[in-house]
Amino acid sequence: MTTELSQLKVASELRELQNRNVSGILRVKHEKPNYPEWELYVYLGRLTYATGGGHRARRWIRAVRLHCDINKLSKDWFATITDLQSPWEIDVLTRAVIQNKITSEQAKQVIQSSIREVFLTIVDQKITETHWEEKETSFRPLVVISADQVLQNIAAAKAKWQEAGLSHVQNMIPGFSFELAPVVVDNDRFQQVITTGAYPNLDKLVTGKNTLWDLSFLMQKSMIAVMRSLLPLVLDGIVEFREVPDIPLPFLTKTATKMAKRGVIACIDDSPQIGQTLAAILNPHGYETIVITDPLQGVSTLLQKKPDLIFLDLVMPNTNGYELCTFLRKTSQFQEIPIVILTGHDGVVDRVRAKLAGSTDFMSKPPEEEKVLQIVQKYIKK
Repeated sequence: MTTELSQLKVASELRELQNRNVSGILRVKHEKPNYPEWELYVYLGRLTYATGGGHRARRWIRAVRLHCDINKLSKDWFATITDLQSPWEIDVLTRAVIQNKITSEQAKQVIQSSIREVFLTIVDQKITETHWEEKETSFRPLVVISADQVLQNIAAAKAKWQEAGLSHVQNMIPGFSFELAPVVVDNDRFQQVITTGAYPNLDKLVTGKNTLWDLSFLMQKSMIAVMRSLLPLVLDGIVEFREVPDIPLPFLTKTATKMAKRGVIACIDDSPQIGQTLAAILNPHGYETIVITDPLQGVSTLLQKKPDLIFLDLVMPNTNGYELCTFLRKTSQFQEIPIVILTGHDGVVDRVRAKLAGSTDFMSKPPEEEKVLQIVQKYIKK
């Protein structure tokens, strides 16, 4: 499939999803075998996040460095991650906002930067297929962007690229992508060029480890300016482009493996924000948090995951906490599982009714870290 057809296919699918007003994930596959899929997260027909591809971690770290205080970027940010296949970047940003390490506006800028880079990468690649998975989002959307807005921005960026006279680069360099890294192949001639002073600090940046995206960030220049600096060196055979791996995050995998061992806690609430808040509180303490926004479909998830404790919302569109609690208590697998009712109305009548339905305890919303941890430590044995 040509690049042009790939662009049209993705654009067409996004517009269709927007017209249908649906939520889920649009997965985009590269023509290369075993290449990681891109994941476009859609909420009610609008884009909320984009990730995946070959440089998922590299892209996200760069976006955080661009928009946030780098001194606050530490391994602690990754303490909320229990599932590397989910949009862990959103989990990390949410916890950072809750802990006041970054503002909501900074989180939005990181997300918007990631969306833009994913689309600018996809637009130059050949894809084999797309797959739509309709499902409720597991996180509260911090950014909601129409497909038309994203596609218009990408088209404008491509037009500037062509106006700069760089449209021939894609034909000149097979498999060209901003994810490629320039590497010096003729060091003697490169050193001669560097001594002229025409390329300041380029010897420290063109190491074969930094992609074009990285160089744009490090040099604080547009991609057009970066490419104009490198193109003469490429044409002279001094510099070539090569693929480089993603940034390894070994502590990420180690943390995720460690956390799944202490206990599994389910949150059944139609508001993704409540589930996200609980996950941000519990995951750093070693608990795996399952967020269920559709209680009727979530029962099968509960049977599969077998949680050690369940937080259950009192008021939901299709059912209520009393009815679901009664149902769970009649199911043998959940007769002994602690069920904590969540509600924004903490009244005596609610407490009595929750007890009659079989609940173990009661907690007011929004969840507060100290109270949540007290409940968990009370009902889950170490």
